[in-house]
Amino acid sequence: MTGWWLLLTVWLLLLPPAHADAHARPGHPQPAGPEAVVSLRALLDTVALGPAATYEKLALKAGLAVQDFYLQRNFAPAWTRPDSGWNAPARQALSLLKRAPEFGLNPDSYAWPILQTLPDSLHRASSVAGSLSGFELRLTDALLRYAAHLRYGRLQPYTTTPAFLSGQPAQESITRLAQALAATGFEEAFLECQPASTAYRALQQAWRRTLPPDSVLAGLPGPATGNTSDFRRVALNLERLRWDVALPDSEAYALVNIAAYSLQIIERGQLVQTHRVVVGKPDTPTPILSSRITVFMTAPEWRVPHSIAVREILPELQDDPGFLADNNYRLFDPRNRPVNPWRVRWSRVTPQNFGYTIRQTAGRHNALGNLVFYFANQHAIYLHDTPARALFREPKRARSHGCIRVEKPLELATYLLRRENQQAALPDIRRNIATHTTCRYDLAQGLPIYVRYTTCEARNNRLLFHPDIYCLDEDLATVLALP
Repeated sequence: MTGWWLLLTVWLLLLPPAHADAHARPGHPQPAGPEAVVSLRALLDTVALGPAATYEKLALKAGLAVQDFYLQRNFAPAWTRPDSGWNAPARQALSLLKRAPEFGLNPDSYAWPILQTLPDSLHRASSVAGSLSGFELRLTDALLRYAAHLRYGRLQPYTTTPAFLSGQPAQESITRLAQALAATGFEEAFLECQPASTAYRALQQAWRRTLPPDSVLAGLPGPATGNTSDFRRVALNLERLRWDVALPDSEAYALVNIAAYSLQIIERGQLVQTHRVVVGKPDTPTPILSSRITVFMTAPEWRVPHSIAVREILPELQDDPGFLADNNYRLFDPRNRPVNPWRVRWSRVTPQNFGYTIRQTAGRHNALGNLVFYFANQHAIYLHDTPARALFREPKRARSHGCIRVEKPLELATYLLRRENQQAALPDIRRNIATHTTCRYDLAQGLPIYVRYTTCEARNNRLLFHPDIYCLDEDLATVLALP
């Protein structure tokens, strides 16, 4: 009997006063009885157990952010009413969680299967006391994480390390949730947290149009819909695009998609120029990076990277020192003095004691071709022309040591000069290319360049899939626990 009296007492404490306004505006803390406020405040009190244990007991994965959210509301409930369970904004929120597959996310990650059981739990006397406050906190926890995942992704950018809700993402999620509660349309306001980049919006919208309506209502796309593998690819790449807060759709930039073997010039979100590219082989991959093209040169000399010199040229020299002259290379010692390769005892030279540098003279034979475009980065990667132009006709173009070979480099140079009103230099550039004259051209404004790896994108409102040439999708899918 004592247990029943205790249960009844706790349940009564959760009830608001009879005069509570059931039609209060959802954007503001609704008038709540002191019992409801005390209940939430007491549940979130971390003094007795400490933060970690308290949040674990409440099944909160973003407990500190939940604490801050309710602190700003003076611990007034946002989603529940004692007489009917969920209020109108809560029902919209649950509907939005159910639509998670539209955004490459899993409703199960946000406790949706549990949260939707609240109406049934209210009819079970043994669970009434703890249901409202517990479900209230769980829904807030789910929505705060949902907002952060929609905006920034589930992982730390360009890693397989989970991102925890703290700092700026946490504050932005709290603000977004409060603003959505204050808006006329909760779902529309909440979804404004998504990235604004053209690439992200195009992919998400194309995927949403691809999904059969019933597959979203049923949760994740299943085998019956034929969309399981597509969901996986889309989810991976929506995650990657959420990492990319840097893409400035308000200005022009160059975007290299390694997996698509392409370089695109984007102006104010619109595609204005496309180049095929050759990228790094799987064992010498082109890195993901962000930089700015600031200079280019005609008829460049190629300074062979040490790794290529010892791995590929040294064996040739040990077999025939004439290899250098046959390929227009020159050899230099550590003091930058020319060395006659025939006077070197190559049998004694190893990759460990190789102290020479090798340069290839300018000309049509040069590995960099007629033009090279430089941008600062720690990988010594750059864009350049190539004498092996037949490679651009091949469908699979992962053939370089890491640098990016670009088709029609003169068109790229022309774009860069016109953008800076330096068109007058074009005749000189053509002449320098024809005569193999080395000349440097500095760009006052420069052009941002982003090298990315995206295996799925949207073009003309349709999904387009690219080969996973570096096998990065599998690891990412494993970490994200995608089907």
